[in-house]
Amino acid sequence: MKSLIDQHGRKIRKLRLSLTDKCNLRCHYCMPVDATFMDEDKNLSPDDYFEIVKELCSYGLQELRLTGGEPLMRKSFDEIAYKLGTLPLKKIGLTTNGIFLDKYLTVLKETGIHHLNISLDSLDEANFKKITHGNQLKRILKNIEEAQKLGLQIKINVVAMKGINDHEFFDFVEYSAKTGIEVRFLEIMRIGFALEKQNDQFISAQEMMNMFKTKYELEKIQMQLDSTSFNYRLSNGAHIGFIASESQAFCGHCSRWRLSADGVMRACLLKDDGISIKNTTEIERDNIYRTLLGMKPFMRPAEVTHQMNAIGG
Repeated sequence: MKSLIDQHGRKIRKLRLSLTDKCNLRCHYCMPVDATFMDEDKNLSPDDYFEIVKELCSYGLQELRLTGGEPLMRKSFDEIAYKLGTLPLKKIGLTTNGIFLDKYLTVLKETGIHHLNISLDSLDEANFKKITHGNQLKRILKNIEEAQKLGLQIKINVVAMKGINDHEFFDFVEYSAKTGIEVRFLEIMRIGFALEKQNDQFISAQEMMNMFKTKYELEKIQMQLDSTSFNYRLSNGAHIGFIASESQAFCGHCSRWRLSADGVMRACLLKDDGISIKNTTEIERDNIYRTLLGMKPFMRPAEVTHQMNAIGG
């Protein structure tokens, strides 16, 4: 088997695959309310996704995560899911806001997409609406409950924001203890639309840990070396994690590439540059993959201007 190992010994074994840049929410750290999106004819086709991921499996790809925008807004989601579900991957996941989960639970179960990361920044209806410009909290919580009943593995991703949802952190911990669902707190990143808000709203993972230590005992959980999060069990039974992309970057062990919906492969979320693999031959793509290995930074870039929804969160 061919492999993708860079000069620092990092093996590429995970791919974030964006199906669309569209989203049915307007989270204020991600995009403006009047956001515009790509024409659908610029998107990779279901066959494109299948061929590229199949090819990368021969290079050692083991894990795939479908992202967006909101991936469940992709009209051909079913077709893409069933095609990718036939490939020899150890794990297929989905990052979603959960609004359309009820429409696709059977598809996810049948195609082996059993690992769900659900973006949820508030458990309060008024605050959820303020953050997302949407009014779908009850539906999302119900969909999470139904997904859990089907045996799907769920993690909740909470973007931590000072003055916005920090008063709900303990509510999320209690939610984890009650439901058995892991909750991960993400530092707000210096990406795109969030750049103007990041300084005022930033809370570090260490600050959050110190907050939780005032009420709970924290037991460290051993994670894989290339994990994006570090995790703890709390004395109330909750399982929480932190993705400290800003204060404790994990670039040195990163094993991920990203493919945007329009076919641009990127070696790093925080790099503007990428290489289009749309309408390329197998030989051309092999050269592209080798070039990408040299484009992956070892130290974390300071910030990036492209929008999160356009590259895949």
